[in-house]
Amino acid sequence: GSSGMGSVGSVLGGDARSMGYNPAGLAQTKGLSMAFTSLGSGSGLEQGSAFVAGKVRQRSAAWGIGIQLLQTGAYQERTEFRPQGTGRLLYDAQTAFLLTYSQQLTEQFQMGVTLKALNESYSSGYAGWGAAADVGFQYHLREEGLRFAVVLRNFGAPVSLNGTAWAVSYNRDSLSSLESANLPTEFAIGIHYRAMERGKHHLDLAAQLVHPSDNAENYRAGLEYRYADQLFLRSGIMLNQAGQPFPTMGLGVAQQLGGTQALLDLSVQPTNGMGTWTSIGLTLIPQKTPSK
Repeated sequence: GSSGMGSVGSVLGGDARSMGYNPAGLAQTKGLSMAFTSLGSGSGLEQGSAFVAGKVRQRSAAWGIGIQLLQTGAYQERTEFRPQGTGRLLYDAQTAFLLTYSQQLTEQFQMGVTLKALNESYSSGYAGWGAAADVGFQYHLREEGLRFAVVLRNFGAPVSLNGTAWAVSYNRDSLSSLESANLPTEFAIGIHYRAMERGKHHLDLAAQLVHPSDNAENYRAGLEYRYADQLFLRSGIMLNQAGQPFPTMGLGVAQQLGGTQALLDLSVQPTNGMGTWTSIGLTLIPQKTPSK
């Protein structure tokens, strides 16, 4: 649902989807939930994730495990001697394995931590491992319909690749070391406001400031209209975000399938230069049946 609202995710929560935005939101979960997302563009870049979360028994806390995968499409290997391509196709992939714990500290305040094991690999013969963490907080004023959030994402040491393969060995020196790359760390502050609640009709507004490690601050705002908690209409905008000047649009549908609540989310995000990003997500929340 976040991508349809301009990627305002730090203030959202309640099920396994929180692991992708702010681990503090997971503390609101009432039981087991599973979330699957797929994000793709016309440029061939694909991102997918799978999260499973559950409530810690006898405690106001929740746990979660997940995996995120970012992969490029196939591209030609090119060298100075064969600039049109060698005939070999290359692929790149980045994988993150997640472990999350979230705790309700007071009636209003909750926090969460996600630990990540990172792997970056290239079919050209290079790979590397790293570690990172997400730390998030949320503060709820339920009677006023307000929610505040702070999250630090992808905090960790730089990652270095290992490998010695050369596409061309002519006039090459031995490779002693590779430069390390900093993680895309970002700090975000968000606010969520319940603007309207009349019977089956709900309207929520959200805004977020994002400060990434390259100091390219950007601002995001979004809204969500809900009808009977079954139909969701979303829209949002990113400001000061290069290549993404267009509004985002999203649609969500919730249905009861047997003993499981299923939420299907679709969103589109037009961009300059990378086509239109399309996201589809499925969230499954098994419902507890009363014991006889």
